[in-house]
Amino acid sequence: MLTAVVPVWLNRADHVRAHAACHASAMLWNRTVAWVRGEWRAGRSPGREDIRRYVTSLPAEARPVHAHTAQAVAYDLADAIALARANKAQGMAAVKFPWREKRYRRLVFTTGFGWKITSRGRLALSLGRGRERVVLPVPELTNRNGVLVTPDRWGEIKLCWDGAARGWSLRIAHRVPDDRLSDASGHEGAEAAGIRAVTVAVDEGIVNPMTLAIRAPDGAYEVAVINGRAARAVKQRRNKGAARLQSKLSRCQSGSRRFRKLSEARKKLTARTGRRLRDFNHQVTAKANRFIREQVEAHEQAVPTGARVVVRLVVGDVRGVERNTEKKRRTSRSTRQQLSQWERGTQERLLAYKTGLAIRHISEAYSSQTCPYCLTRRKVRGRSYACVNKTCASVLNRDAVGGVNIHTLAVNDGTYVPVPPETVIRVKYLRAQPGWSADQRERHGFHQRARHRAGAGRSREARSSAQNRATRADLPVGVCVAVVPRSGGAMGHEGGAATPQGAGRAVARTAEGHM
Repeated sequence: MLTAVVPVWLNRADHVRAHAACHASAMLWNRTVAWVRGEWRAGRSPGREDIRRYVTSLPAEARPVHAHTAQAVAYDLADAIALARANKAQGMAAVKFPWREKRYRRLVFTTGFGWKITSRGRLALSLGRGRERVVLPVPELTNRNGVLVTPDRWGEIKLCWDGAARGWSLRIAHRVPDDRLSDASGHEGAEAAGIRAVTVAVDEGIVNPMTLAIRAPDGAYEVAVINGRAARAVKQRRNKGAARLQSKLSRCQSGSRRFRKLSEARKKLTARTGRRLRDFNHQVTAKANRFIREQVEAHEQAVPTGARVVVRLVVGDVRGVERNTEKKRRTSRSTRQQLSQWERGTQERLLAYKTGLAIRHISEAYSSQTCPYCLTRRKVRGRSYACVNKTCASVLNRDAVGGVNIHTLAVNDGTYVPVPPETVIRVKYLRAQPGWSADQRERHGFHQRARHRAGAGRSREARSSAQNRATRADLPVGVCVAVVPRSGGAMGHEGGAATPQGAGRAVARTAEGHM
């Protein structure tokens, strides 16, 4: 089951009904949490079905939502309690059981009961017996390959309200063919039984969110470094914009017209940044997923016929480094801000979601300071690692060194073992570029056609890019100048071939829309 996020629009009547139902769902949650805590104080430990029976036994006026929506509240609370107990069993500190009161909670609609397709081809969301339904046009849902997913393959639907974006969205779970990779759990030491275990090591960072290292069938290391500077720029813009708006808000009277306008601007900034970061995280994990599947396919082609390839996903353990940065003060203020806004956990969950693999954590102490060939350690500044051992003198990307060392630790039970000198480490650099939605591509095509109709004149559409403004600012109407790159200028490398800097960007932008 995968989940798709589909923005929807509700008319005023449906908007009011949905808001009232979300408040009622939150009140039901609060009442159930209070009952569970009362049972704990009395020495009883209610289970999953006990919580469900309590919710369904309440009078109808205490749960003015659909019966299955009320059951979802009980099951979500039981799952939250089970997760807190599991975290406590693992020794995680500061774990709390559900206690906070909610004022708002999303609505859950089950298949065949909470939602259905009407005879007129509309999507109806039930709010309970005796209450009007929320009726919407059936959203068009496509899978990762662009194939339409019909409603008969839909599962549970959640109606969610985004307070920052001030809009509704549907979270639609839908069935897809099982393309999960085979996890290596339970197959340790089974190489002789026709099973090849492939280990994928991931080194996480702020500049480069993910660096993946895997041993290729020929014995070399394949390393993919995914660049994440775009997310840093988005976060920096949000931080500066929020600080500027907060400074203006502090000089306004609460509730005034200017206060409301500035608050709305801050919400728009938060919503826009959230959309960009969500797209960025999907770009990073999509590239990581594609790289892993390519390497696994290469191993499947190299193994004998009938053999099976299983995958073990190991991530360097940096959990908790982003917590309490204000109290620890071990780094500069800007670094502490970057650590506290690091979306490492979100990217891990997305990678596990797309690959179907369980993530294992391993200590990554000194992984970026240790030479993989001779195990010499040195402090590193910058993105390049140069070994100080004169007999080795290897030069590699700093994150690639960390990825290879995490792979070594994973396959050698947490012990550093030098890589043979003849081992080749091939590094591939990837960039998480934002993708275009269908609406964005359509709007882009509209403006491109408008520019084509405008010709080479000085109209707004003809001068919509910085390059056009620079080359046509002082030219009369109808004159066009061809921009040719200077010979001997800055050169970039794409795929091992030298190309002029900036060449191929138009092709890359076109390809982004199809990723």
